[in-house]
Amino acid sequence: MIKKDKDGKIDIIGMNLEEMVTTFVGLGLKKFNATQVFDWIHNKMVFNFDEFSNISKKDREFLKEHFYIAQLTFKTHQISDDKDTEKFLFELSDNRLIESVLISHKNRHTLCVSSQIGCLIGCDFCATATMTYERNLSASEILLQFYYVQKYLSERGERLGNVVYMGMGEPFLNYDSVIESINILNSPKGQNFSKRNFTVSTSGIVTGIEKFTENESQVNLAISLHSVRDDRRTEIMPINKRWGVQELKKALINYQKKTKNRITFEYILIDDFNCEYSDAFELADYLRSFSCLVNLIPYNPVKGKIYKTPSKSKQREFYKLLKDKNINVTLRETKGQDIAAACGQLKAKKEMENGTEN
Repeated sequence: MIKKDKDGKIDIIGMNLEEMVTTFVGLGLKKFNATQVFDWIHNKMVFNFDEFSNISKKDREFLKEHFYIAQLTFKTHQISDDKDTEKFLFELSDNRLIESVLISHKNRHTLCVSSQIGCLIGCDFCATATMTYERNLSASEILLQFYYVQKYLSERGERLGNVVYMGMGEPFLNYDSVIESINILNSPKGQNFSKRNFTVSTSGIVTGIEKFTENESQVNLAISLHSVRDDRRTEIMPINKRWGVQELKKALINYQKKTKNRITFEYILIDDFNCEYSDAFELADYLRSFSCLVNLIPYNPVKGKIYKTPSKSKQREFYKLLKDKNINVTLRETKGQDIAAACGQLKAKKEMENGTEN
């Protein structure tokens, strides 16, 4: 998907190889020039035309006239006390802020990327929901989050193992840019990152799930569920008014029937809200139709929100109730509270320090 700036220059990072070849040839460059440039950007992760050393100076100047390289400026980096969670704050070319979270476990690194600035969904427990939605991210702005952290890890001889679209924003409301970024990272001429190592998380955009079902059989799907009672889920997730839990279930059954992929359900445990005995039994009953994994996530407190984290014993009891019902379930440890690791918290904190509003 070719994107241009106000001067008519083309966003070169956001082009897949086929688009780059077609555009280069159309402008009078050679096909192999496109392959060279794609390699510099998406394999070597070099983002300066002047450093493309196997391209003539004349052609590099030509590239500068017709293309631009999107910018992502590093602002802040926080590391949790246990070293397992790292949070990156970036500034875009229009001075807006986004963030990415790196989660590490036994030398396995997962990057959580953002797909929007702010979010339109308005989940009441979420830090990002406290912000005004500003815009979708371009494919290049999503890619640059990956490239920055990949280069950061490479300095210590390590690499990313998984990418999850669970950061700021609803990925299925920026569907084209999200899928384009995955396809570019998957390219054998670039990072050659397996589609099986991507997960896209949605709050339950049924039309997005249906499109995903038709087009993406390899990329993993995760659902932010948090309750299977329509009244409760609607209370914290307004999207449930549009697509209730049974309509969501129908779309997911069709997805699994066609793709044969296991679905991940994210379930945030909120004290005195969704982690009682009855909640566990209803959740287990809802999930019987699926081959799935349930991630139980203790609520990560957000300033200004009334929700609380349940006790360790209550978390374990909920986990055991599901386990006894033969549900494939994991209980995550609470991570990153010391660095405000819930999505959007670092951005909000930075803007408060700067005296700006979202």
